[in-house]
Amino acid sequence: MIARTLIGVVPGGLLGTAVPSPARGAQVPSPGTWAVRTVDDPTGNPLDGALVSYPEHGTTRLTDGRGLAEGQGPGGSGSRVRVMITRLGYAVMDTLVAVPAAGVVVELRLARSAIALPALTVEAERRMTSRELHSVMFDREIAVGAVGVTQAEIKAVPPLLEADLVRSLQAFAGVSSVNDYSGELFVRGGGSDQVAVLLEGAPVFAPYHLFGYFGAFNTDAIESVEFYRGSIPARYGGALSGVVSARQVTGADDGTRLSGGISLLGLRIAASGAVPWGGVRWLAATRRASVNVARIDFPYAFHDLNLGVEAHPAERHRVRVSLFASNDDFTWDGGQQTRSSAVSEWANLASSATWSWVRDHRLASEVTAYYSRYDASRTVGGLDPSYPVTTNLISAAGLRVGVTFRGERVGARAGVAVEGGPDKLWTRGRGGYVDGDLSASYLHASAFSEFEGWLGPFRLAPGVRFGSERRSGRAFFEPRFSVRFKAAAFAVSASVDRTYQFMSVLRDAYALEPGAPMWFLHGPGQPVSAADGASVSVDAWRGEDWTATAAAWTRRFRNAPHWRPLLSRDPSAVEFHDGNARGLEVMVQRHSGRMRGWLSYQWARTTFADVEDAEYAPQWDRRHEVEAMVAADVRGGLEVSARTTLGAGGPFWYPAGHYGVLRWNPAEQPGTKRGSLLQETDALVVWSDVQGRLPVYARVDVSARYAFRWGSWDIVPYLSVINATNRKNVLVYEFAGLENLNPTGVDGDLTFVLEPGRQLPLFPSIGIDFRF
Repeated sequence: MIARTLIGVVPGGLLGTAVPSPARGAQVPSPGTWAVRTVDDPTGNPLDGALVSYPEHGTTRLTDGRGLAEGQGPGGSGSRVRVMITRLGYAVMDTLVAVPAAGVVVELRLARSAIALPALTVEAERRMTSRELHSVMFDREIAVGAVGVTQAEIKAVPPLLEADLVRSLQAFAGVSSVNDYSGELFVRGGGSDQVAVLLEGAPVFAPYHLFGYFGAFNTDAIESVEFYRGSIPARYGGALSGVVSARQVTGADDGTRLSGGISLLGLRIAASGAVPWGGVRWLAATRRASVNVARIDFPYAFHDLNLGVEAHPAERHRVRVSLFASNDDFTWDGGQQTRSSAVSEWANLASSATWSWVRDHRLASEVTAYYSRYDASRTVGGLDPSYPVTTNLISAAGLRVGVTFRGERVGARAGVAVEGGPDKLWTRGRGGYVDGDLSASYLHASAFSEFEGWLGPFRLAPGVRFGSERRSGRAFFEPRFSVRFKAAAFAVSASVDRTYQFMSVLRDAYALEPGAPMWFLHGPGQPVSAADGASVSVDAWRGEDWTATAAAWTRRFRNAPHWRPLLSRDPSAVEFHDGNARGLEVMVQRHSGRMRGWLSYQWARTTFADVEDAEYAPQWDRRHEVEAMVAADVRGGLEVSARTTLGAGGPFWYPAGHYGVLRWNPAEQPGTKRGSLLQETDALVVWSDVQGRLPVYARVDVSARYAFRWGSWDIVPYLSVINATNRKNVLVYEFAGLENLNPTGVDGDLTFVLEPGRQLPLFPSIGIDFRF
């Protein structure tokens, strides 16, 4: 929506929406000049980051934190000057200003736009900065803990082999990681399966590669990510602790672009562009990885594919179609001599089609249809086909319809959604990951509404999500309420919410077992998982460079699934436990300049109680954690970045005994003195209910990137070093045998000997990124 008006400043009066304000102190231009100041129409708050241009004079300026476009406005007193103002989240203003007398500030009020998606589309051509994405999310809605992450930020974090989305998100406050080998996200006290991952609105059930080491998304195909921690808008459902909503890159209008990279992990490539008719832009990206690092032959390979098309069939209409497919394959065969093998495979498919219609700056609508498929299996045993195979198959189809209205002081968003399909989880034979058959189908229908209203500097945003699940006949009601007070340089926000989750991963509570995750539907006799949360934050900013956040939060979990399998893999052994989590977070971030990055600290405590009210800490309970990430442009295309993590050790269970079993351990390397992946052992530990803590964790990662131009190619070779100090962080304490405490060896007490297993040692890697 472009507003065209004629604004004039006359003695003793006002025409249009221009306000002469020569008495604003620091906001008054220097003598002999005049300037423009931008403010929000409903509240009158100054708007920084607005682009003020004078098209007929070829000059542009950016407003500062006071809303002032510093510098002399063109033209002489009494003449008319065309002024165009653009800012994300607001309608474009195109107006004529009658140039006032010298020293006067012309105040222009910008009307809020109906929906942020059109702005996102426009900005995609020049890669939206982290500060702009932060502003879009902050202005669009109240969501305490929401952050925006751009492709540039993802690639700035020192990579493990190559840049990775989920590992970059681990560097933010409010997110815990359990060890160096897991890229899973544990957000504000919740498990990794309690974080919904969406790509263009379609759910991705296993968004990881290589047993969870890497994220499944090709960073060259991802434009930006909206990450909600704890406080989740009402339009999202089915997750207890967080939402990751990723958006694919769309092609530009200036020809075909090619980007990608080569690393020790494999090859990736992405192409995007536009066709010369119909306003159609497209994306195609793929990645292929065979894990053969440093001549270590590891029988693992994965690949993924991203496709996308965006079209504008009419002025107010937009259509986006996307597809994501990935496949992981781990196959080890011990041969005829050992007659043993281990296989784990999983594949994702997430596709969506979205139609958006913007009637004007007040009303817009959006319809999204999606289909997601997840197919996984685990096979452990010999070459005989009678050995057990555990299979998980999910086919989820859904439709989401939403309408957005935004007025001057009120706004609303409402919609309905339906999703359903089969979730099959069963084992052929006995001795697999799970014994029995948990297969079922589901159908969820829900409706949501979000409202907002401005009362001076206060913004109120109540919301609700409600619906039912057909299989069990259970209904759910999820109220949310947020409020924000905003001043010129800071804002205070608070939120309370309730969420439900009907589908969870069947996870071993003692150890994060590698392999494909296995999802199951909560049966009719099982409760629904739920979480109630409250959070408050103070956000501050200084111009376009600096932002800071301090937050406190608490969450209460009810009926979270907890599985502690020993000799039995009977799914009836699943228990549902209640827990509490609370934490404090502080984060300071610099978004632009020669040196960028963030510094964060979090304190968090998560505890659960079993059916006998015995309290324990889950594996992701890391009490203290400090994260520092800095990227610096040195000179001549050289960028150096470093990430430092210092945290308290996570919990572990002490052993109570051991027993013999055929043990599958895909972390072992075949052909070494340690034996095969499938091995007979008499020392598989039976864990007790007594917990201890691992030692303090510390790691420093560094990387250097050098960008240069070769013809029409931008080439960026990089060197990354993980754990540059080679610190011996403890991964787990392994059972190393029994020891007699009596030196005579007679009637002595036996004790378990625990040997620490190490996390990642010093790990250097090289790679090359390119762009054409």
